[in-house]
Amino acid sequence: MRPRTRARACALQMLYQAEITQNSIGVVQKLYWQSENAPEIVREFANPLVEGTFENRETIDSVIRSTADNWVLERMPVVDLCILRSATYELLYLIDIPSAVSINEAVELAKTYSTDDSPQFVNGVLDQIKELAPTMAELKHLRTSGGNR
Repeated sequence: MRPRTRARACALQMLYQAEITQNSIGVVQKLYWQSENAPEIVREFANPLVEGTFENRETIDSVIRSTADNWVLERMPVVDLCILRSATYELLYLIDIPSAVSINEAVELAKTYSTDDSPQFVNGVLDQIKELAPTMAELKHLRTSGGNR
C-alpha cells in the first residue's frame, strides 16, 4: 500500500475513534500510534490530516451539510462522515493535492470500511464539494495574505 493511502486509512481510523469515544484528538493519536506500527512517512501525512480535519470540523461540517442533499450529519454512518470530513479537508485546505486523487482515495476507503452504498454516496457528495474548493482556496489565500482587512 502506498504511504499516503495507508496514511489516509490511519487518519480515518483515528477520526472514527475520536468520534466514537469522544476522546481528544491528542489522546486518540497517542493511543493509536502505540498500537500501529507505521513508518514515519505515513505518520507525517496522517497526523496533519487528522489534526487539520478536527481543527476545521465546523467549516467542513457546514460544507458537507450544504452539499449532502436530504442527509443530516447525525444520521450518516460514522465511517462515511469521517471519510467525508477528511476528504473535504483535503479538497478545501490541501490545495496541492489534485481533487481527483482525494476523491478517489475517499471512495476506496468507503469501499474498504463502509457499506456497499457508501462509495457512490461519498463520491457524489465530494464531487459537489470539489466545485467549492477553488472558492475556499481563494478565501484562504485572502485570509493568510491580509487581503480581507
